[in-house]
Amino acid sequence: MDYEITLKVNGKDIVLNPFVSKVFCGVCEGLVDSLDRLPEDRDRIEIVLSRKSRQPQ
Repeated sequence: MDYEITLKVNGKDIVLNPFVSKVFCGVCEGLVDSLDRLPEDRDRIEIVLSRKSRQPQ
């Protein structure tokens, strides 16, 4: 299945070239496909990466 990817960093859209877009989509789709008990008909996959809060020193 072909996906489109949107990358935002701190709320700003980041333009991806076709190669990077294809790699991101392929890696994410492959990782999700390896998980059990997910719907086979997936129209949207959302992955959010957030920095962990830092420990006070």
